[in-house]
Amino acid sequence: MPRPKVHPDRRELAEVESTESYAPRDRVWVFREGEWDPGIIYDASGFAATVICRSASARGNEIEIRTARFLARRDSIVPAIDTLTYV
Repeated sequence: MPRPKVHPDRRELAEVESTESYAPRDRVWVFREGEWDPGIIYDASGFAATVICRSASARGNEIEIRTARFLARRDSIVPAIDTLTYV
């Protein structure tokens, strides 16, 4: 799936996957700070997912917790995040 163009609050519920459908190392788009950024799933439950993202303001990565509305599957590969070895 390409980078979503719609704000999470305007997504159709039918296109929002449950967080429990994600597994560690799944590639996702994560809505944060007003835009969709690439990330990978670290862990997920029926309530939320822990996601690793590239930091927008510092060097390195950030870990965030997001509910399903703020996640979308990602097909494209982003080497800076997809090659992490600690996931």
